[in-house]
Amino acid sequence: MTNRISNIIRISLLFALLLIPALAALLWATDLSYSWLKKLAYLGVVAVCLLLPALVLKARTYFIVEGVLNFVFFPIDIASLYLNKQSTSVAFLSNIYHTDLHEAQELILTMWPLALVVIGLWIVYFVLAARVKNEYLLSPTLRKMVYICFPLLIVSGVLAMSIMLHKFHSERSFRTILSDAVGLTWMKLYKIYPYNLYLETYDIVRATYRQHQLNKQVDTFRFGIETHISDSSAMYLLVVGETARFDHFAINGYERNTNPCLSRCNNLISYTKAYSQANLTSYSVPLILTRASASDLDKAYRERSLPEAFQEAGFKAGFISKQTPSLLIDRIMSACDYSHSYNKGVDVVDNYDEEMIATLSQMNNDSLQFFVLHSLGCHFRYELRYPQSFALFQPTLGASFSYSLIAEENKDKLINAYDNAILYTDYFLSELIHYADSLNRPVVMLYMSEHGESFWDDEQKLSLHGSYQVAESEYHVPLIVWYSDEYAETHPEKVQAMIENKDTPVSSDVVFYSLLDAAGICDIVDSTRSICSPYLVSQDSILVITGSGSTEWMTTR
Repeated sequence: MTNRISNIIRISLLFALLLIPALAALLWATDLSYSWLKKLAYLGVVAVCLLLPALVLKARTYFIVEGVLNFVFFPIDIASLYLNKQSTSVAFLSNIYHTDLHEAQELILTMWPLALVVIGLWIVYFVLAARVKNEYLLSPTLRKMVYICFPLLIVSGVLAMSIMLHKFHSERSFRTILSDAVGLTWMKLYKIYPYNLYLETYDIVRATYRQHQLNKQVDTFRFGIETHISDSSAMYLLVVGETARFDHFAINGYERNTNPCLSRCNNLISYTKAYSQANLTSYSVPLILTRASASDLDKAYRERSLPEAFQEAGFKAGFISKQTPSLLIDRIMSACDYSHSYNKGVDVVDNYDEEMIATLSQMNNDSLQFFVLHSLGCHFRYELRYPQSFALFQPTLGASFSYSLIAEENKDKLINAYDNAILYTDYFLSELIHYADSLNRPVVMLYMSEHGESFWDDEQKLSLHGSYQVAESEYHVPLIVWYSDEYAETHPEKVQAMIENKDTPVSSDVVFYSLLDAAGICDIVDSTRSICSPYLVSQDSILVITGSGSTEWMTTR
């Protein structure tokens, strides 16, 4: 009898430990801000889902399997709850899987005290699991009842959802309502830990496979560009920035002098209302380099890119990257005439953007060229983005601080380091301009940051980027154009349009069309989306992708 009671206590403790992630989600996740009754119902559903494997696995085996799967993902879910106030999304998990190992470890171990607690719980859990009697948790009769009742519960849930949908959409067919009800019921699993992570991992694997399949279509894709290039000496540069926000540039009105170099450059235009279409690199870069949009991101993988459009027009194209290449960037770089990736990682010291200028000068041996420079910009950790000679704003947290120090009480120190990174970006861009100007040829350089950064700017209390909410600080980005005197002489009408459009609200989709328009490659240019065109249309609202992967409309200011 005593052994039986001890076994029941061990089983109860083990099951309570398995429920900890769900309890943490109920405490922290803003999308689970239910009433107490709904919270209890949520826990009941989680408990039932956790128990399902116990129908076929004996107790000890069940708890060991559930323990491994549960605790492996637990730190990831905690990191998401801490940073985003929501359980793990596909986008967040994808970033974990695709970032370098060192950065992923730091993100997972953001809160080291909690990491120690998790390790302690893991030890306790598996010690208890090893001592559980290896017999079925449920009797044969109960298992049979569950086999019968569980499908009935699912059917009942789908029917209840169908009735609710019919109440609000009575004009729709029963088949459509039933299909939507099944989908909504299935989506509930994305809120139940750890099934949400299993499903999201599957979605990532499926999406990666789909990208590979879509990339195969690119082999036969052509834009249909037949333009004759009259100016064989011109060069066009696209600098893809990283994590720079509009309002931390002095040339845009920031009170700190973060742009001592750019402010002295002639022929410079800074656009006041430019917005990225996404707040994560994995989404925003494809939207800059291709004709894809927030409503059709797959287009980035079905069509060729901006460098390839220039190639089709007769240009030599190059791609220089300080970032770890993604599947898409790998494909684009392999298609370019010249490419170079530094592959040093974001946490390597002495890894500065100005190195790209030397590489560019080595590649620049043809008269007709287009280059993409993908910079590290202001990528976190900010202190690693600039040499010490640019550490103007003090104090900072240092180059090797823990992610656990990303807290509002350290806001001033984080902003100091961030502004130093902006200061170095200013230097890098000005040096690139000086190099381009020294060529004595028509040149246009367009710089746009892929997304911005949050620093607890409002009541949402958001930090860094990739937030699941729409925050202007993460979407309002610097868009800067510089042109040489030689370009102004040969294309005065385009320069005039670029100047007149500086205050027109635009999104990152103007990059593709504007650079082609600037080069006179007009076959596929949409003039309503080119800053070089007098017909540019103001985008008073834009569809953006949030850190959760969902899309929302954002009003531009």
